[in-house]
Amino acid sequence: MASFFKVSIMAFFLLAGGVFLSSPTQAFRTSEQDFDLALEPSSDNGEDIIPLELHHYLDECLEKLGQECGPMFFTRIFMDKKNEIPTSCCQKLVDMGEECHATITESVISRPEFSANATLYETRALDVWKMCSD
Repeated sequence: MASFFKVSIMAFFLLAGGVFLSSPTQAFRTSEQDFDLALEPSSDNGEDIIPLELHHYLDECLEKLGQECGPMFFTRIFMDKKNEIPTSCCQKLVDMGEECHATITESVISRPEFSANATLYETRALDVWKMCSD
């Protein structure tokens, strides 16, 4: 269950070890670990606040997206890096589906580290979806 989230996106959500690193500066380094961390439990006491059913759904979505592509989308949406997204990753995103994309995005946005800029991230996520699905 949680191993997919803790090990390496297999986690925007996307992003590795405990929900974000203890230091916000470290949390914004671009890596698979960051993507994994964004999808980890986010309560102060370390409890998993993502319901088990949603965890399973996110696992399925992220598995479709793959370890290679997830961090690229995370950095594009949540770190505003204009990185090139390969066609193969766009295809995986489209195959994964818009509902999965939206759910992953909302899961990351629900974290305290990201919630203040929810509208910005939602706009970027929509832009990424449009870019890949056109």
